[in-house]
Amino acid sequence: ADEGPDTIRRAKHLTLPLYRPLVKQLVARPKPPPSRRCLSVVQPQGMRIHADFAVAAAVHFDAAKFIESPAAGVSRFMLDRIGEEKARATTIVRYQPNSRFPEHEHIGGEEFMVLAGTFKDQFGEFPAGTYVRNPIGSKHAPWVDEDGCTIMVKLLQMAETGEGTSPLHVDFGKTKSEQAQQTPFGSKSRLYSNEKTGEVVEALWAHADASIPADELALKGEEIFVVDGSIALDGEAFERWGWCRFPAAPPSDKRLSLKAGPVGATLYRKTGHLTEEAMRMERIKIT
Repeated sequence: ADEGPDTIRRAKHLTLPLYRPLVKQLVARPKPPPSRRCLSVVQPQGMRIHADFAVAAAVHFDAAKFIESPAAGVSRFMLDRIGEEKARATTIVRYQPNSRFPEHEHIGGEEFMVLAGTFKDQFGEFPAGTYVRNPIGSKHAPWVDEDGCTIMVKLLQMAETGEGTSPLHVDFGKTKSEQAQQTPFGSKSRLYSNEKTGEVVEALWAHADASIPADELALKGEEIFVVDGSIALDGEAFERWGWCRFPAAPPSDKRLSLKAGPVGATLYRKTGHLTEEAMRMERIKIT
């Protein structure tokens, strides 16, 4: 699920003042120590979109803002990004019907949610509502048939923690019916976790108008992507495919409570990955 080379045009993004600490009080992150597990990719003129992980950021999805890529059959809506062709990125990627891509290796890992259509590779067929995780060193040669496909993908954001190269595929509907844990706001199910990095990925299903408070996991950084339905944050609504990112913060500065919209919300939620320690562990460093 490679998004292809970048173009210079950017979609319109929002940065929300969701945290009380002043940005001026934030200090620069220290450079990671040299490690044979980390590879540095130097791109001094690289694209930077929501590249400061010490502040909150958010994006309202707009289908009119997809950017056509030089890669045939691929267009993108960028959420955050550091780098050009090789980028640490979170992106909504749309594949045109009957697209096919050569085999490629995931040098820094790849994680995505299938949002529409069906994504296919040598491991199977994955319809909308599937969570996919391709670890560092894994390979695939994906294709899309006549229904096309849209995914939300995160690239170059994994650490080498001895997981191997076998991909992970989780069906949202199946995990909801078989493994979901009931919560005051609805239910949730854990899709992936890593004790070494602190990363936790969850599916959340919130009832209409239910509040989703910040928990202990959110204090180590949190991303929320609206798979379906809508949420509101401090009165601002984020509809389907909207995205919010909150930095790691002490309990006194935790984010405001989210509220599900009038028809509820299905959410992808990732936590624990934005601490300095977790980000230092990422194998690929774009500088």
